[in-house]
Amino acid sequence: MPINQEKRAYDVWEILIQCAKMQKTITYKNLGEKTNIHHRALRHPLDLIQNYCLDEKLPPLTILVVNQSGIPGQGFIAWDIDDAESGVQKVDDYNWDMIVNPFSYAYDNTTDEMLVQGLLKSPENSKEVYAKVNNRGIAQRIFRKALLTAYDNKCAFTGLSYIEGLEAAHIVPWTKSTDEQRLDVRNGILINAFHHKLFDAGFIRINENYEIVCDENQYRSTTEYDKKMIDNICGKVIYLPSNRQHYPLIENIEQANSYH
Repeated sequence: MPINQEKRAYDVWEILIQCAKMQKTITYKNLGEKTNIHHRALRHPLDLIQNYCLDEKLPPLTILVVNQSGIPGQGFIAWDIDDAESGVQKVDDYNWDMIVNPFSYAYDNTTDEMLVQGLLKSPENSKEVYAKVNNRGIAQRIFRKALLTAYDNKCAFTGLSYIEGLEAAHIVPWTKSTDEQRLDVRNGILINAFHHKLFDAGFIRINENYEIVCDENQYRSTTEYDKKMIDNICGKVIYLPSNRQHYPLIENIEQANSYH
């Protein structure tokens, strides 16, 4: 059975939070002994925690894990090693009680891939998945993975398949979504980062026929070059998922368009 690195991240997170509260560092060796993970294999769960803290703009929690020389290992990139003292101070000063362990969903050995497959198989059960995750940063990551699969790694607006540039856009915005909508692939489209910004701003949207439409008022204020770029997509039907079960719900589109 493959090692569940997310479950390991859950366990490591709990120990690091205790270290932060006691304002102490911990060596790779000691952390490995506490978690029954070989110290060289700790890089995997530590990477997950480090990336989470970077994405959520949290203090660099993994700076507390140090080698025999008292500094983090080579995989640590979340803070300037030459100024490690101030990074540790930020971690010590932060109120970590405000944050639920972001890897709590893995407590029973669930993986994010299991959650993604659940969202794709039964989109109508997305509320249950959201309740299990209970963390916006992790939820967004799982939502993106599900949309990457649903849209075959292609931008719904352009068809481009540069994965690093593709983002998960909510049709009904996260802040206005219900718990059922927040992880429902039928309330999302996979689009590139540039068009995502325009979509969230209401400059472009999709209608009930899955066509891309532009906001005429904002359209007039753009330059001729911008108009030409926008004209390349406006009026076109988006690239839809291969599985009709994952098509955006018309009621979600109608709800989102009512805000503009």
